[in-house]
Amino acid sequence: MNPKSHKIFKEKVAKEVGVHENVVDDLVSFYYGKVRKALSSLDQDSIFLDGLGTFKIRKTRLEKNIKKYKSALGNVVSTTYSGYEKKVSIQSRIDKMENLLNKVNSNIENKKKFKENRKNGFKKDLEK
Repeated sequence: MNPKSHKIFKEKVAKEVGVHENVVDDLVSFYYGKVRKALSSLDQDSIFLDGLGTFKIRKTRLEKNIKKYKSALGNVVSTTYSGYEKKVSIQSRIDKMENLLNKVNSNIENKKKFKENRKNGFKKDLEK
């Protein structure tokens, strides 16, 4: 399955709906702009897109990026204004990633507990 650009099908959609192509183009650009922002903001560990599915953050990639940013933080010279600004920016990004990692870890633990409870509950129901 080859991905298609919205530029290819915007003419057909505009004709079906009865609006100008620019309206369809703006709508698609706005929607995917919001999707990109949600994915890069690091506020949520998963994002559901209707018709496309659920996108989840990868724990190993998140851990790798935290390590990379911490390494970069050590190389920043913070004695200048621009260096200090970079340091603050990197540190806030690290904090967001660590908070998200904590959410991911708690979700993993909750899933394990749920599976254990379901497994144990099923065994108890069989014993009755």
